[in-house]
Amino acid sequence: MIQNHNKPIWDVVIVGAGIAGLTASIYLARAGQTVLLLDKGKHPGGRAISTEIAAARVNLGAHALSKSALPILQEVGVTPTGAVPKPPGTLVFEGTNGGYRAIPLAQLLLGSFLKWQEKSQLLRFYTSLSKTDTSALCKVSLQAHLEAQISSPRVRSVVLGLVRLSTYCDAPDQLSAGAVIKQLKQSQVLYIDEGWQSLVSRLTEQAQQANVLIRTSSVVIGITGSYPQMMVTLKDGSQLTTRHVISTAGPMDTLALLNPALTPMEVEAYKLTPVRTACLDLVVSGMPQPKTKFVLGADYPLYYSNHSAAASLSENPANEVVHVMKYLSASIHSDPTQDEYELKGFLDFIQPGWRKHVVQQRFLPRMLVSHGIVTAANGGLPGRPGPAVKGRPGLYVAGDWVGAEGMLINASLASAKEAAQMIIAGREKDKEGMYHGA
Repeated sequence: MIQNHNKPIWDVVIVGAGIAGLTASIYLARAGQTVLLLDKGKHPGGRAISTEIAAARVNLGAHALSKSALPILQEVGVTPTGAVPKPPGTLVFEGTNGGYRAIPLAQLLLGSFLKWQEKSQLLRFYTSLSKTDTSALCKVSLQAHLEAQISSPRVRSVVLGLVRLSTYCDAPDQLSAGAVIKQLKQSQVLYIDEGWQSLVSRLTEQAQQANVLIRTSSVVIGITGSYPQMMVTLKDGSQLTTRHVISTAGPMDTLALLNPALTPMEVEAYKLTPVRTACLDLVVSGMPQPKTKFVLGADYPLYYSNHSAAASLSENPANEVVHVMKYLSASIHSDPTQDEYELKGFLDFIQPGWRKHVVQQRFLPRMLVSHGIVTAANGGLPGRPGPAVKGRPGLYVAGDWVGAEGMLINASLASAKEAAQMIIAGREKDKEGMYHGA
């Protein structure tokens, strides 16, 4: 709800009404804080919004909700409905004469595609995951770890395919092995009924019920000051006075708002490499191979999934929502035209004749998945920037690039909760006459 409010000083102004901003606002408002939530878009949600395409709810690319994210969502009053998709039924490898070769998942262990020694390596790797000390691997790259554990390039490609599925990231030379293995341990996901828009809508309802004021179409251009008096300046020239600010914008966008700027040394922690994908979103009237629901590239960073096989997404029962995706390299800039051609060629292979079934389609050439790869060079999850911005009392950040817990939405939720709890704890110190510092 957009409304006028003349309160002279807010307890907290939050920049960005995506998943992190909405979550933080609920914790804060329920603790008695006055909270203003600003978003530059016309509606809350950020990258979590779903769009209506041919009477179907279509996410911005392929979204899956880790079941390990449910506890925090439930704490703020949101319980998503949906279902767990079946594992990939088929893995795609490079063919002997180029092109693709599809191998049913069951044949990896039962057929002749992998040698006995390769099957043993694959089983040994996955059975050892639960016992792996991830803290010892924070500063080890995934590539180095896999090369030390698995001698077969083919088996490594299988593991890397499943890593991309779990992290959306195609950068084994940069990824922290500790962070990846932690992610693989909690890899079960949900496809959400009505798309991720249902998450946004429920979070927005909870925020409004807690008396959070949400202002959309509000572009923030500056953040100055420190606790207990900070100033947030908007593009329209208006200024808001607040005790605390939480920015849920990306790292570089947040830095651009700060006046004075952070020191060069402080800025280094915020220089992160984003995770991106190219995604073809389809609403289709069935598919030529209806039993083919989920296909994953092993030698290729490609993904195909019929999300309607697990979630209710379309008002028309004859239509289905399908996502085809390429995990983009962090080090090689790809050509969007070539990426789209490759995705359609992948579809030609697994769903020949698919074009006749398309009701409507959308291509997202460089969809932002996460603001920062969790790298071994930065020390894995513990090496990410924390919610409190050093040297700026009262200023906090939250999002998928913040904090020592989780990736993707897990990181957004955990950092939002942590930032909110820091502010709430600081208020309690104020009541006791103690100095509040970020």
